[in-house]
Amino acid sequence: MQLHKLVENGYERACCNMLNNIEMQDAKDEWIESRAEELIKNFSNDNDWQIVELINVRLENNPVDTNIYNQFITDICYSQAKTEYKEKFNEWRF
Repeated sequence: MQLHKLVENGYERACCNMLNNIEMQDAKDEWIESRAEELIKNFSNDNDWQIVELINVRLENNPVDTNIYNQFITDICYSQAKTEYKEKFNEWRF
């Protein structure tokens, strides 16, 4: 009977740990999403042309596709948000 109770407690503890990990991951993802969206808004202004011009020069004056540019900005903002999360919450494992 004692072994049965130990096994049952082990399963319960494993389930609780799993739920806690899921909740922590959800909170982390939500924070990163929110911060990335905030950063992306910084690019929604009239100054983007300067960035596009610099990219054009580096691409040997080939025009930058709008979809590619938008994905580029999104990727940068999400990477920045992940880095800020690591620094803010002292998390260095991803």
